[in-house]
Amino acid sequence: GNALFADDQQESYPRQPAQPPQPDLGKWWKNSDIVQELQLTEAQITQIEQTFLEHRLKLIDLRAEVERQETRLQPLIEADRPDEAKVGAQIDLVLAARGRLEKENAMMMLAIRRVLSVDQWKKLEAIKQERERVRYKEPGPPQPGMRMKPPPAATPPPRPPDSEND
Repeated sequence: GNALFADDQQESYPRQPAQPPQPDLGKWWKNSDIVQELQLTEAQITQIEQTFLEHRLKLIDLRAEVERQETRLQPLIEADRPDEAKVGAQIDLVLAARGRLEKENAMMMLAIRRVLSVDQWKKLEAIKQERERVRYKEPGPPQPGMRMKPPPAATPPPRPPDSEND
């Protein structure tokens, strides 16, 4: 079935290039609000930028490799009679490429984390979580003109006699 393909991408697999699954703050060390919040020093900013540049080229290559492997998978899946062995082997290549990309991304974050104090890292994580919460519109103040819930029914629906035992 298609369960194999539904894992970590909601769009039709595999048209979307792989993206790291973390809330992306971009070059957060160049954002004056975040720099102020974390109280980053000039030396830290320079070191983080250097670390980012060292990993960036490798990340570009790894993203391209994921895209290449996903592109090779496409026609295999779309064939009138897909060859399960070929599809399975190509999925393994896609997953291996994604794994290398994830690992490199994690190694870059680890290298950046080493530049920060424990307190700075915790603050950065809190900022990421807050951005993520805002991005996915978790409960906050309702927007004007938008209803959070449907209006209440005029009369409550009849309740089954034993519903209070749930």
